[in-house]
Formats: sequence, C-alpha cells, structure tokens
Amino acid sequence: MMELVRQWLLGVACTAMVLALADSLVPKGNAKKVCRLAGGLALLVAAVGPVLRIDEEFLSHAIEEYQAMGQSYEKILEEKNALLYQTIIEDAAAAYIVDKAEEFGISCQAEVTFSYDEDGVPSPWEVTARGRWTEEQRVQLSQMVEEDLGVPTQRQYYEEIGP
Repeated sequence: MMELVRQWLLGVACTAMVLALADSLVPKGNAKKVCRLAGGLALLVAAVGPVLRIDEEFLSHAIEEYQAMGQSYEKILEEKNALLYQTIIEDAAAAYIVDKAEEFGISCQAEVTFSYDEDGVPSPWEVTARGRWTEEQRVQLSQMVEEDLGVPTQRQYYEEIGP
C-alpha cells in the first residue's frame, strides 16, 4: 500500500516538474495558454489516474486488513482499559481500608484483589493487610472489610509486622 502511494506521489511530482519545464520553454501568448491547459489536464490525469485503476479486489483486501488491525487494536485497548480500571479500583479499596484502619488506631498497608462477577462487574475478592494491631483491632478491621467491601473472613489475610 505504501509503495502504491509512493509511486503515485512520484508520478505527480515528475509530471509537475515536466510541466514547469515546458511552461518556461513555451513563448508567451496563445501557445502558452494552450500549453498550460494541456499541462493542467496532464497533471489531473497523473493525480486521478491511479485512483481510477485501483483493483477492486486489492482495495477490498486492504480495507479488510485495516478493519482487522483496527479490531485488534480495539481489543488490546479494551484489555488495557480493563486492567487500568481494575488497578484503580484495587488501589482505591486498599486506601479505604488503610483509612478505616487508622480510625481504629491501626497503622497498616493493604492490598485488594478483585474478581469479576457473572455480569462483568468487578468486586473485591481478597484482602491482605500488613501492620501492627491488637487482636481486638484486627477483628474490628476484619468485620469492617466484610461489611463494607463484602470480603468474607476466609479471604482476608493479616500479616503482623514486628516492631
């Protein structure tokens, strides 16, 4: 396809150069007007001619190829968008847990993993928290995660970090 465009541009450029040379060599008057008219028509043929000779099968194949490329890029973009969306939600949920933990007097870090339900909606699946807490604070945090985020205690993991 690019070769075709290159040849077309080369043809138009060569025609324009020949016409410029002919225009400079023809004397003024009616001959120059006729030469310019013929040159304009020649340039028009050079510019439009390849478009008129395009093979329909080639054009159809090129269009299908570009459509396939577009669909491929669209799919890649959708996958990256979904991953970015999931990452943003995971980070926001983790920040929510850290903020709530601070309200309970806990200093911790949290990681949230999401899963998609049957409707394709992401929901929190698993929570891992690392920090220092008392047993009462950990239970309080666990209850909050279950109530607010819907993650059952079986999928909550707590790692206590030493002093």
